[in-house]
Amino acid sequence: MSNENRPNIGEDYIRFHRAMTRGLAVSIQNINEFLKIGAVEVLYRDGFLKYVQCFSSVSHGHHLVEDEKIFPYFRDKLPEVPYERLISEHNILKGGLQEINTGLDNLRAGNDDLNSLKLLKSGFDKIDQIWYPHIEIENTQLYGRVGSLKIDPEEMIRLQKELVEFFQEHTGPEYLMGPFVLYNLSPEDRAIAAQGLPDMVMKQLIPIEWKDKWAPMQPFLLE
Repeated sequence: MSNENRPNIGEDYIRFHRAMTRGLAVSIQNINEFLKIGAVEVLYRDGFLKYVQCFSSVSHGHHLVEDEKIFPYFRDKLPEVPYERLISEHNILKGGLQEINTGLDNLRAGNDDLNSLKLLKSGFDKIDQIWYPHIEIENTQLYGRVGSLKIDPEEMIRLQKELVEFFQEHTGPEYLMGPFVLYNLSPEDRAIAAQGLPDMVMKQLIPIEWKDKWAPMQPFLLE
């Protein structure tokens, strides 16, 4: 099997970081716009809340799968990676997510939009401050080196399946999370990510059965 065709979770997670990075940037951009008028625009309210909910959920699931699955698996294979620093930074990110979740709860309850948006901004700012150097370490020192390791393709496939199942157990709902991740990716990245999904997901679930549930997010997603 050529290297180009070998499964590589490192590439998967670098790609996933790109989706999360766009989610972070789009959320901050829209929060800043809504702060100018002191409220979430009614037309976009449902989609915005769903979008931020997805960012929070996928971020939580992603960091959890790293802490509990990925880092332990690669610790002896790539011992130079600063795992303890990354775990410590995950705790900082968790604090930001807690503020975001509180802000979301307040918005859903119809509480003061302005103060709720300020809480969202505070949470996102905490994440934004460390996000880029954090993923730079992960991408270069961990995920970017996975392809050079001598891991049997069958073992890589097994690991991929285990990580996906763990992530799905700690995020949700799938009808929002799947479209959020895929449509925060460029068309090129999305096509690659879709190759690992059952045909039913791309041809039936996302475009038809789930569409009404995730469609409000479309103003914030890529086409």
